[in-house]
Amino acid sequence: MTVQLKGAPMPNVTRQAEFRRRLAAARLRLARTVAATDEEVAALGRRESPELAEEAATGVLRGILERLEDRERHELDEIDAAQVRLEAGVFGACERCHQTIPLARLRAMPATRHCAICQARHEAAC
Repeated sequence: MTVQLKGAPMPNVTRQAEFRRRLAAARLRLARTVAATDEEVAALGRRESPELAEEAATGVLRGILERLEDRERHELDEIDAAQVRLEAGVFGACERCHQTIPLARLRAMPATRHCAICQARHEAAC
């Protein structure tokens, strides 16, 4: 079952492709933040494509991502989880209330698991 995004004027397949690209770009941004050498940065620039970002087994990317600190590792885990939800057809649904997460929120934070209301309740409880 694929979740239909609120106000989505294009077919859901188009939205899935958009969020695959957004999640891949987020993965590359993470890799760039921890790239330690000019050579690694150059390698990422030469091979900047969605396939590189989606394929964590790629040598250069894998080596860089292995050096992630806790915060970045958590962000990478959230990106991976969002990619799983996207492929499973449940991307865009809040994991707490199961309502559709607004498209603007998903575009701002493509790995988000919750709508703004549920996220605020969660943060207030912590």
